[in-house]
Amino acid sequence: MKITLYSQYFNPKISKRLGRKINLESARKFSDEKLNEILRQLKVLYEIREGKYPRVPYEKCKIYNIDANIKKSTLIKIIERRL
Repeated sequence: MKITLYSQYFNPKISKRLGRKINLESARKFSDEKLNEILRQLKVLYEIREGKYPRVPYEKCKIYNIDANIKKSTLIKIIERRL
């Protein structure tokens, strides 16, 4: 199953209304390197590209296209716990 994650989901500078999916404490610990490390530990196939998140189109972000047999919400919770 294909999952698309935007780095804006983990950005501590934006509110939940604008798309942050995790709590602020975990978001402050976020970095792209940590996310890459977590995805490698989960042993999922993924690719990264530049793009824009639809709710915040004026900021560039990274788009992670992930191929895994897991629900998107579950994957976000796993990432949040590991940050």
